This record gives sequence, structure tokens and C-alpha cells, in this order.
Amino acid sequence: SSRKALRSASGRYSIKAQKQAYGIPEDLQASNPRTLQMVWGPGTFGYSKSQLSAFKEEQCPLLNMDKVVFDTENHGQAGGDNYGEGNLDVSMIASFGLNITTLVSNTNTSMSTEEGNGFGEAMLDFITALANRDTLPQVLSLSLGSLSAYSCDLLCDQAVKKGHERSDCEAFMQEQRQVCMYLSQDQVGRINTALQVLGVRGVSVFGSSGDGGSHFSFDRFSGTSELANDLNDISCSFQMPVFPTSSPYITSVGGTVWKGTLFPDPSHPVAWSRTGGGFAWQFPRPPHQDKMVSDYLQSTSGLPPASSYNTTARGYPDVSAVSEEGTSQSSPTVAGIFSLLTDLRLQRGLKPLGFLGPRLYMVAEKFPGEAFQDVTQGTTAYHCDNGFPSAKGWDPVTGLGRPVWEGLKRHFASDDTVVS
Repeated sequence: SSRKALRSASGRYSIKAQKQAYGIPEDLQASNPRTLQMVWGPGTFGYSKSQLSAFKEEQCPLLNMDKVVFDTENHGQAGGDNYGEGNLDVSMIASFGLNITTLVSNTNTSMSTEEGNGFGEAMLDFITALANRDTLPQVLSLSLGSLSAYSCDLLCDQAVKKGHERSDCEAFMQEQRQVCMYLSQDQVGRINTALQVLGVRGVSVFGSSGDGGSHFSFDRFSGTSELANDLNDISCSFQMPVFPTSSPYITSVGGTVWKGTLFPDPSHPVAWSRTGGGFAWQFPRPPHQDKMVSDYLQSTSGLPPASSYNTTARGYPDVSAVSEEGTSQSSPTVAGIFSLLTDLRLQRGLKPLGFLGPRLYMVAEKFPGEAFQDVTQGTTAYHCDNGFPSAKGWDPVTGLGRPVWEGLKRHFASDDTVVS
């Protein structure tokens, strides 16, 4: 995926073209030494200095490689899924958050954390420990995740109704790549609480919204077994949220591309065909989402069956950005942009933004179109005959839309327009 990122960034979706699309000056760099951004992953997560150097040379000459540092002894392992993830995370967050110290964190190299349910414990340990550090990053991007524990329980509950043994279903899930990586709904709840603590401590956490529409972690279950076929049918009968992005304490980042295949038009963003979105099962809708999400549910035609999702829950994503290489590209992109905003805040003697949710929706409601450009074309149906359609305003496809730098600067780098 790191090689793909190089191709993507060097083609029509270059870093320069993306910055132009969002109105960000290509040479805008941070200047406050206290500004700090972080990416995290377990298993083989890391990055290649030689690949980042090639990326810098080809795409982003101002990328400061001296500011990219590991924060543990674990530097990843080339060839692993999460190593490619780390390369993509680092290249995006360091290109958009120029000249900001970027911490690359891998806190657990156990292989059970790479694809299976050891991941949840690794994430919980990491977030809990991070909240207790003296010096915290103001921005953290989390690209990795899987179906939520509730989604996995629901899949196997329904498989049992179709005559399968629960143990067979659970074993099958652990054979899949990054599909069910949490031990229980209780563990997911504890991770959610730990994310809340990070927000209170001034960390803005961003997460990829997923690459399987509103039905899958990534893709349909492969194979010709009756269990795989039944699980695909069940997945299309329900909306299956992923985690941690469906946590109300994360800024969930969906995916866009530009309209036009041969000559993509940067001024015309549309939803990426696989962008993750939908509604959590486990977490009630936070008050700051009430108006915009209610408006969407009440005024949009073509919604999936109401029985297939939790209509009173947290909706995601919140925002979106280019995801030609998946939402693992868009999350660190938006994180890097908010690191630049953080840098401007610190220069002005203001506090870090911390938990962004209430402010995102307040700005979108009071100043529509200023900080985010609405994206109104797309769906989360991916491989299924139902999904959430894009609409005017917030939708569970691309959220509030894509970044608009001048508006972000006005409403997030300063507190002048915010009524406390």
C-alpha cells in the first residue's frame, strides 16, 4: 500500500493537487516546536525511511524527515499489512502537517494484534497509557480498525439462526484479515472511555471510516463455503459499523475521489465507492449531532430498512478527504491539516482543540459551506442492494464534507466565531 501511495500521490491526486483542492498553501509549514502529531498501529506497523525519502523527493520537497521519529523500540517489519499502513499514514500526515514532529508509535508487536482479536487489547493499552503521558500529541490519527464487537456478535447471532455453530462462526472470523479484532462489546466500551479521556486532555483523535461501505470491514467474505455465503447475506441485511471510528469521541474521516476517471476534476468531489459510514450500534447519538443527523434521517429518501441499523445512535463519518488509497489515506490527511490549525492556535496562545465533535457541528450549522464543502454524490451500498445515500448537509457517506482551508482557519485556528 505504500508503493500504491507513491503512485497515487504522484499522479492526478498529487499532494500539490490535493492541497490546491482544499485551498491550503503548498508551502505552509508549522513553526511552533510544541506542535506534535502521532500515528499508531501494532504488529508490523512502522515506516520505511527510504520510501519516505523517495516520496519527499517526488511529491513533497518540504517534508522534514528529521521531524519523523519512532516513539518506541518497535520500528515495524517490511512486508506486513500494517507496515504498508504505517508508510501511508506517515507520508500523509507529514505532508499535510508540514514541519511538525510526527511520532510513529508501535506499542505491541504480537502477531495476534495484526489481523485478529489481540488488536483490541493493544489499542486499549496504548490509549490508556498515552492519556497518562506528561507530553501528549495534540493530534492522533488511527487508520486501523475492524467491525465493532457488536457487529461481529450480530453476524454470528444471525449465522446461528441459519444453522451454523457459533464456535465455527467465531473461528472463521479470526481467519479473516482485520474483520473482528475486539474481544467483546465491554472491551470496545472501555476503549471508547479511554478515547474520551484523551479528548479531555487536549488530543484530537481522527479515525478512518472504513473501506467496506456500511456493510463490511473491507470486503465480502471470500470462499464458497455455506458459512461465507450466509455471512455475506447477513452483512447485506444489516448495516455493520466499524470501530474505533464509530466512537463518538473520534473525528471519523470518510473518503472522496474527484469526478471523472481519465481527468478527475478536483473541484467536483464525490464519495469514494467504498467509503465506510453508518451508525454505531453501541453508542447513543451525541447531542451535537442531533439536528443534522435528524434532518438527514427525516428528509432523505432511499434509506436502508430502519431495522438494519440503530437510528438513534452516533452517525459517522464526520468529515472526509481524498481516499484514492482508502480511508487510511484520508484520516492522516485531515489529521495533518488539523495539526496546522493547532500550530496556529499555539502561536496565538490558545489551547489545543481536543475533542472536536461539538465544534465541527456547530461550525457546520452556523456557517454552512465555510469550513467544509458539502459532497452530495455517493452511497455506502458497496456490494449490497441497500446503503445510505449522499444528501445535502451531513450524511453517513462523507459526513459534513471535505476541508476548506480558509474556513477552517477562521473557525478552528481562532476562537473568535465560537460562542462558548
